[in-house]
Amino acid sequence: MATIKDIARLAKVTPSTVVSRVLNHSGGYSEKTRRRVEKIADELHYQKNEAAVNLVAQTSNLIGVIVTNATTSFAAPIIDSIEDWAYQNGGRILLAHCGLNDSERLKTCLNLMAGRKVNGIISVSVQFDENNLKLLDQLQLPLISLGVKVSNQPMISIDNLKAATTGTNYLISRGYQRIALIAVDTSDPQTGRTRCAGYQKAMESAGLTPSIIPGDYSFAAGKQAAELLLAKGELPEAIFAASDDAAAGVIYTAQEYGIKVPEQLAVLGFDNSSVASMIYPGITTIDQPFKQMGRLAIEHLTNQNVSSVELPYQIKERGSVAKYNSAQS
Repeated sequence: MATIKDIARLAKVTPSTVVSRVLNHSGGYSEKTRRRVEKIADELHYQKNEAAVNLVAQTSNLIGVIVTNATTSFAAPIIDSIEDWAYQNGGRILLAHCGLNDSERLKTCLNLMAGRKVNGIISVSVQFDENNLKLLDQLQLPLISLGVKVSNQPMISIDNLKAATTGTNYLISRGYQRIALIAVDTSDPQTGRTRCAGYQKAMESAGLTPSIIPGDYSFAAGKQAAELLLAKGELPEAIFAASDDAAAGVIYTAQEYGIKVPEQLAVLGFDNSSVASMIYPGITTIDQPFKQMGRLAIEHLTNQNVSSVELPYQIKERGSVAKYNSAQS
């Protein structure tokens, strides 16, 4: 790997005075020297030693991003929008997976972020326990959470309770009565339980009986829920999946068993992630503005904005839901 000394030798300048100044854009050199040094650095594919720079400056151009290791695809557009900002603004991101409700792994991620001297952290649907809240406070790193509330930290999210109520009411308005909510983490005190509460509220307000099959929001959880309902002979008229990945699992299983979607089974998803438009029929879903979430999160960190933001959601209609036809039951 090329060093400043290699560049200085070829450019015939002193490394400590000219090359480092050129590469750090700190002035004190001629335009001719700048062009010569930058040309040689480019030819040698020179890369700064970011770790050494960070140790001296006690900061970095890094933004930390912590996500769970869930098998759902919702985090991808958030990460994409953060990476786009970093590329356009000369920054970088450090991505870490903390697992699902894994306190020790989250602790490791936080210590990694501190060790690399990130400017701030964006956490995506990460639940913080008391020990990691204390660690976060000790590290004094700015954090903004997407999707879930982290004590004393700003949050960017939609209203999951209202969104689940809206989704359920949408199915009811299309004529469906036997509606199951599937693949939702009922032990999750924030996202999971609020989506359950919104679904139950809408069902009970319409005089309908709720039916919830827990899961981890994954494709496999959607597939397992559909297989369970089929095995019991209790296939509903409509399934409200707690994620698009789970909805895809339901549609896959329906096709395996020769069940037509939406003619014999309506399927509603949640997220409007990329998978929603990648399968047939396309998934009608609750659209979360993930790219906007990522952009706002990094803008909040950059501007040290500590206010929380609740973003709007909407139903994105595709082919997996139609008006209910009584002949399908």
